[in-house]
Amino acid sequence: MTSSTVTRRGVIGLLAVGLAGCMGSNDSDDTGNGNQDDGNSTDGNGEQDGLDRDIPDRDIDANWDEAAAFRTWLTDADPFNGGNRRFDYTESFPEDTDFSSVFPDYFGVSADTVDAHLIQSLTQVFFGSFDKQAIVDGVEGDDEYEFVEEYADFAVIDGAIPNSSGRRDIAVSNETIVVGPDYEERIDAHNGEHDRLEDVDQEFTHLFRQLPHETTVTGEYNAPAGDAVTLDEIYIWGVSSETPMADTMTWVFILEPGTDLTDEVVAELEGITSDVHESSVEGRTVTITGSAPEPPETPEQSPSAEQDQEQDQESQSE
Repeated sequence: MTSSTVTRRGVIGLLAVGLAGCMGSNDSDDTGNGNQDDGNSTDGNGEQDGLDRDIPDRDIDANWDEAAAFRTWLTDADPFNGGNRRFDYTESFPEDTDFSSVFPDYFGVSADTVDAHLIQSLTQVFFGSFDKQAIVDGVEGDDEYEFVEEYADFAVIDGAIPNSSGRRDIAVSNETIVVGPDYEERIDAHNGEHDRLEDVDQEFTHLFRQLPHETTVTGEYNAPAGDAVTLDEIYIWGVSSETPMADTMTWVFILEPGTDLTDEVVAELEGITSDVHESSVEGRTVTITGSAPEPPETPEQSPSAEQDQEQDQESQSE
């Protein structure tokens, strides 16, 4: 989930990893990369609490009345991925997306009920139309799931991770299902009672204003993983498109203050796509529209593949 785009096989892999239900395990301190998590959130520089990053001074505020709803669920805490705050959001899914492997049937989670999906820091948020009371009633007859409490408008459930001995926290309302141990912070952020990502760093507000789409969006601190762009001066970047399968995408790179935006720097950023349709520079923001990268020639990931990854990571950490 650290590639420069969420497209084609990328979105299938993203959904497979997310829908496998590996996020939100309560019985392990393994962060999923073979390292032990010490419980402290880190920022993109590896500092604790997400407050030690040298945040540029940009005098803008998010208009939450007009902002895409998923932005209210983004937070600044990130104990994973080196603290890069990576998020992936989409309102479109491949036709063969199988939600049945994520939750029991009585949750009623399907392509007909899910409108959108967000993942950040291994926490998932499903947006759609659900029946909270029917889910709670179903939990009562399921030995692998247990109702814990009510939090805000959500029913909090302790549930099994499919095909695993681990457990996960699930918070359910009629419009949203949150899967992850930080569900309280997510819900509070959505309700305006906890700092959102854009409250902490307004560069993300600027990023969202530059991206032309709200239906499929990815963003994070630092340069994209991979060989296409390795510029250290990238502060944050994002990419958006109409759908994950779109042929054309738009990338936005916001560089560190003081960066000399030479033609060579712009040319390196344009390497994110094999076919640049248009590029522009405004201040320290570079916007590039081009063809979607071809997916790597690797097998499509599945929930079973994710389980194999976890086993490999356990072997490496021994």
